[in-house]
Amino acid sequence: MKIYGYMPGWSVPDISPYVSKLIVYCRMTGIDYEMVPQGVPDLPNAPRHKLPYIETEDGFLPDSNEIIAHLKRTVGDPLDGDATASELAAMHAWMRMIDEHTYWCGVIQPRWRKDAGWEVYKPIIMMSAAPISEPVLEVLDGFRDRIVTQFKNQGMGQKSDEEVFETFKTDVDALVTQLGDRPFFMGEAPRSIDAAVFTILTHTIEAPFDWKGRDYVSAQQSLKDYIDRMRGRFDLTWPHLSY
Repeated sequence: MKIYGYMPGWSVPDISPYVSKLIVYCRMTGIDYEMVPQGVPDLPNAPRHKLPYIETEDGFLPDSNEIIAHLKRTVGDPLDGDATASELAAMHAWMRMIDEHTYWCGVIQPRWRKDAGWEVYKPIIMMSAAPISEPVLEVLDGFRDRIVTQFKNQGMGQKSDEEVFETFKTDVDALVTQLGDRPFFMGEAPRSIDAAVFTILTHTIEAPFDWKGRDYVSAQQSLKDYIDRMRGRFDLTWPHLSY
């Protein structure tokens, strides 16, 4: 299966949490995949102008959650096949929180909104510490403007920096409470939601963006232990990259 994504960064398989989530799910379920990097920010072939997407017999299929649902139907569902209706409903709600809420306050805020974070992020996007030419820099800054506009339109970007941080803390506290002393997010058995939880944590706690949210996650020992447990169980380790 070809996964169309961006590129790796720091300790994550892709700089996009959504692409990373799909890759982590494939590792957890043993699905073979091939990464097909796409240019940033030029995504002319991407359905909905978003990544990831895959190729199927019916054409391109976008959205990490839609792709995972497709894989469950066509390949099998080794993680959630025996989950109860209540578990499935809870996982649906947690996924929505991570994808539609935690993502904005925990990923967009430090990388795209903050100038210091953007300066760190640009060479990661380019996969090089070499100076960025003015034409390329202009394109990247234009792409940033679009992301920040989406951030504001979503509503999170209307909050102050401190309000965004407090919002993020609330989400992290919810994750800590749900995890408790369980080995995996829903209990003794790993579930598909673990792909999303592991991904959002590694995209915040291990990201090279200096902000209070990263420090807050780093202070949660249960979350750090969870990351280590997931890595050991499913071989979720990629070469560390820095620029």
